[in-house]
Amino acid sequence: MHLDIECDPRLQIPPPASEARLRQARVAASVLFLVDGLTFGTWAALIPAFKRSFSLTEGGLSWVLFALVAGAMVSMPVAGRLIGRWGSHRLCNPAAVIFSATLLALAWAPSYAVLLASAFFFGVWKGALDVSVNAQAIVVENAMRKPIMSSFQAFWSLGGLVAACSLSMLMHGGFSHSLLMTGMSVFLLALGVWTIGRLLPDPAPVPIDEGVRSSVTGASRVRLLLLGGLAFLALFSEGVMLDWSAVYAETVSRLPISTAPLGFAIFALCMALGRFLGDIVTARLGTVAILRLSGIVTAGGIALAVIGQAWPFALTGFALVGLGVANMVPVIFGAAGRIEGQASGTSLATVTTAGYFGFLAGPPVVGFVAAHIGLPAAFCGVIVFGIAIATLGVRAVKTRDSRYGFTPPPKPSACARLVGRQ
Repeated sequence: MHLDIECDPRLQIPPPASEARLRQARVAASVLFLVDGLTFGTWAALIPAFKRSFSLTEGGLSWVLFALVAGAMVSMPVAGRLIGRWGSHRLCNPAAVIFSATLLALAWAPSYAVLLASAFFFGVWKGALDVSVNAQAIVVENAMRKPIMSSFQAFWSLGGLVAACSLSMLMHGGFSHSLLMTGMSVFLLALGVWTIGRLLPDPAPVPIDEGVRSSVTGASRVRLLLLGGLAFLALFSEGVMLDWSAVYAETVSRLPISTAPLGFAIFALCMALGRFLGDIVTARLGTVAILRLSGIVTAGGIALAVIGQAWPFALTGFALVGLGVANMVPVIFGAAGRIEGQASGTSLATVTTAGYFGFLAGPPVVGFVAAHIGLPAAFCGVIVFGIAIATLGVRAVKTRDSRYGFTPPPKPSACARLVGRQ
């Protein structure tokens, strides 16, 4: 049997990490997810302040948001290639530090042109951090041999909620958005620096026999396409709920404008709760069952809100949707990082980009459809997406070795054993 790999004398086989080292890496990766959520949540919470400060119309603000999206779309594929070359642990730290620092550029932008440029670079480092920190999370999850991806994503959700709530209160206290972003940036920079040297190195790629390379590559491409499609559907649904749940509560369920944000709050809180509990549920049920259940609960929650429409039904439905979508992304991203024959950074970049596109495309698409047939009818698309995830997800995340998506560690090649004895 011939293996298509050269024996590089510089090759180093890292020893298995100790329990203490794994715990340290898990905490560091969780902190990076928190930094990601806090940084993006800071920007999102202060968008109205920027709109007012620069006297932006909806069109002017749209260009700022488009610049951010463009930056992320540019950087995600590049980040995947860099991870394949350097490892996620070498990209996570600089991405987190620079991403946090870009808050300063946004905070003190003297003109609209500078704001556009700052938003673009904010998006660039947002995309780089998203891909690299998810790749590192998969490295830690594989090393610990148990599902922990949901808890990582929970820290991202927690960061966004904390930023939104705390900055809203501080803005009411009279603090300017520039001062708040500066203080948050300094705090986040310190957190990012703390994680340096605490992450796990990426494992070396596993050599594949030439006789099965073509079949593995073909199957891997199909699975990658499926996961990209699922990520699009999952984040499309999540984006729709984040942007339209409060509007639905006000315009359809007839809640007063002062309490309509409960629609968003209940959804976001249940999503964060679902992610903190997700690892326990996944360990009991497995990734296939959790993805199927997530799709069914999401579809059922939207159906309840659409059919009932009155606020008790709508808010209950939004809570169910929050629990439903909570673990879709952790399961899908985790599966993307373990596709046989694919570098985790490259496959994650592909799936993340597809998901991010769905996240951004969902709200305007629903808005356009709602303008023609009404918001309840537009929400029915999420029902279809939930059913699609429940049915198509089985093939995408199921592996032949384990219902959790983990495969037994490969036996070292002859080359690896030779190097290990040196």
